[in-house]
Order: sequence, then structure tokens, then C-alpha cells
Amino acid sequence: MQWRFALKYLTSRKSHSVINIIATVSLLAVVVPVAAMVILLSVFNGFESLVRDLYKVVDADIEITTQGGISTTDELLRHKIVESEGVEAVSAVVERQALLVYRDNRVAVRLRGVDKEYKRVVPIESYISLGNAEVELGELDRLVLGEGVTYELGMYAMAAGDVEVYSLGGGQIGSIMPTFAMRSEKLDVCGTLVIDQQHASSFALTSLRAASRLFGTEDRADMLLVKVKDGVSHSRVAEQLQEVLGKEYIVTLREDKNAGFYAIMRYEKWAVFFVSLLVLIIASLSIIGTVIMLVIEKQDERQTLLSMGADNAFIRGVFVREGLLISGLGGTIGLVIGVAITLAQQHFGFVKMPNGNFLIENYPVELQTMDLVVIFVVFVAVALVVSLVATSTMIKREER
Repeated sequence: MQWRFALKYLTSRKSHSVINIIATVSLLAVVVPVAAMVILLSVFNGFESLVRDLYKVVDADIEITTQGGISTTDELLRHKIVESEGVEAVSAVVERQALLVYRDNRVAVRLRGVDKEYKRVVPIESYISLGNAEVELGELDRLVLGEGVTYELGMYAMAAGDVEVYSLGGGQIGSIMPTFAMRSEKLDVCGTLVIDQQHASSFALTSLRAASRLFGTEDRADMLLVKVKDGVSHSRVAEQLQEVLGKEYIVTLREDKNAGFYAIMRYEKWAVFFVSLLVLIIASLSIIGTVIMLVIEKQDERQTLLSMGADNAFIRGVFVREGLLISGLGGTIGLVIGVAITLAQQHFGFVKMPNGNFLIENYPVELQTMDLVVIFVVFVAVALVVSLVATSTMIKREER
């Protein structure tokens, strides 16, 4: 019954046109911040997804390490991992610092030696901008370089020549001539990688065979990388592997390796949310004026309802619902506009990234249902509090 009266009062003609103007302003005051909250949170979701995708190029779903390295000839160990529920593939990796030399140019990189299973574990081929990721072709060992590395080396074509790779290998380093312990390989470049700026200028791939010779790690790997099957919980597989392998091995999720970075992104996202919420609260205060004007406008109807047996609680409930209808309509319109703009950007990319960004062309956005639920619940709560305050204050004043 109260909702019917509230809807009737909202849609009926007002004796003063200024009330219509105030109601329209209140409606728009809710529309804008709600739409902005949807768009801003979607932008943060998009950038977070972009970063997660980029980390997939250098970090597997699960990483297994141990002190002293992992034997690449231990078939029992590999069998335990592969046969674990949810595991799709396993790759052995050696990763150390190396120096790349091409003509008179030198670049220090993090050189990763990978086996033939690596492409099943990490989606490396999706980020190859030129050439291919075949670092091991028969007896030939080759290099894949980040695009930034090729620029720093002054390589403008992959066929420009071999790259000399230097590394401090195994063995003892002499105190007089430490260069005796340096090992080197001449490797062809077979492809270039497009990653984020940090990795593009400091990351390179080669075969596990070449890396073992360079770093003196024959039959040993620094870590095993694990690919989890689609739809399977990464954390559950990690717990299972830790139980199977024992405390000697350290099992780490990709999210745990970059936990600090992801936490900062989440804090930034919700900081923006609360700033937008503050704007919404301030904007929602205009509903107080609308509700007060409606209470004054419907004074005769209130007297009629009181004479028919309605009490002040019933009348108060009518005007509270009136405030909820105004804010609800504005919030719904804001949600629709925010979702429409986000989906348009997601599918058509109207807003472009600044020129010179080589990773993506359009601003990344990602609409998440939970964000919409949180926004809806929050703005309904704000509207309810504002409507209660406005109605209770006005009716108590008139009761006096």
C-alpha cells in the first residue's frame, strides 16, 4: 500500500514546477556518480586482467623449487607431478643473469633456459611479435629476445647475425683472473617477445640445453613450472603438490609471487570506489530537498490519510519509499549507462591509449557482476538513510 501511494505521489502533477526541477536534479545527481563508479571499477578490473595476462608470459600457474636445484633426470619426481590431479604439463627451467653482446652493444638480461614442454606451460607463442619461439631446433640452440633487448643491442633484423651470450658458469672463480669461469655461446635470434616494459628490456629465452652449458647446471634445473588444467583451482593443486612432494620442495602460486603488486592494485581500486562513494553520498543529499518539498506539497493528502485512520508511521513510510523510488530510478539509469559505456569500450575500443604504448591499443575494461552488486547495494543503503533522515526530520517538525 505504501509503495502505491509513493508511486502515485511521484508520478502525479505537482502544483509547483520547482518541485519537478528539484526532483530531476536529484535524479541526475544519482545517475552520474553511479555510472562513474561502474566505469572506474571496470577500468581497474581491465588493467588488473592485463597485468595478470602479462605475468603469465614469465610466470607459470605454479612454480616448484628446492635448495640446490632439481634433477631433470628424476623421472619419479616428474611422474608424481604429472600424475597429480589437475596438472596439465610440467616444464624444467634454468634462469640466471647473462650478458648479451652484439657488435659494440651489451645488455644484461635474465636468461631463461626452457625445455620442449615450456610452450604447453606458458602461452609464450601468443606474445611473439616477430619470428617464432622455437629455441631448440634439432641440434641448433637459439634465442628469443624481448623487443626492448633487440633495440638496446641495435638489432633491426633477426638475420643481422649471432649474439654472443656470456655467463658466469660453474666451477671455481679465480681471485686473479675471474674471467676464467665465464662461459659463452653464440646463438641465433629466432624471435622477439612483446611483454611489459620491465621484461621487454631485460628478458630472453633459450633452450634448456644451451642454458645448462652456459651456467654449468647439467642435469639440474632451477625450478619446475606447472600448468594447471582449465577450470581447476590453482590453490587446491598447489596444496596437493606440496603434500605429495614434501617439505623439501617449495610450491608457489603465481599470485603469491606477485602478491604485493596485486594487493596494491586492489587497494587502489577500492580507494577509488570509496572516493566515488563519497561523491555519491554528497550528491544523494539533494534527495533530502526533494523529499521535503514533496512532504510540503502533499500536506492536504496527508491530512486526508490521517482522517482515514493512517498514522504518522504509515505516512513516514510513504515518503521514505518516495525517496527510494527517486534514488532507485537514478541508480538504475546510472547502472545501465555505466554498463553500456563499459561494454561499448570492451567490444569497440572507442577510448584509445596514449600514443607510443606498444602493449595495447585501447583502454582495457572488464565488467564484473560482483562490482555491480556492490554498487547497487551501497547506493540503495545510501538512499534509504538519506530518505529516512529527510522524512523523519520534516514530519517531526510538523508534528510540533
